[in-house]
Amino acid sequence: MGWQFPWSTSKALAGQRAWEEILKRGGGDKKVEFDVPMSWVNKFDVFTTFRLQDPYAISADGSGDIGRYYFIESISYDFAGERLKITAIDLQWLLELQAILGSEDELPGNWEDATEDEKLYFYLPRERDGRFQDGRDGKRVFGDRRGG
Repeated sequence: MGWQFPWSTSKALAGQRAWEEILKRGGGDKKVEFDVPMSWVNKFDVFTTFRLQDPYAISADGSGDIGRYYFIESISYDFAGERLKITAIDLQWLLELQAILGSEDELPGNWEDATEDEKLYFYLPRERDGRFQDGRDGKRVFGDRRGG
């Protein structure tokens, strides 16, 4: 079953939205799902971001993931099992896809020298494969299809 866009009858708009979803998901689905006890219902605010640490995550230096920011996308309730199922999306991954300009006087000149927070800014990946030296996908720059 493909994507459906019931809010529009425009094939062009639906095609553009489908293309944006394909680009967004091109690097994989950056969501996490986990369960917590129902008694934690007052501890989760759906408008709050949280930091998830995974010492067993794959990383270039083998140290795991120091803690990326996620925001809660959905919470489902299992009343019989007294559990909350949390689905969250990697906020830093979403931001990394964007080209945020920064000051060259304040940011490191190379991607490899930048901290995780500094990597949110616009660094250019290798031209041959569109990736950074550590293997992450580079940011994409798009112009108007008419050559703008």
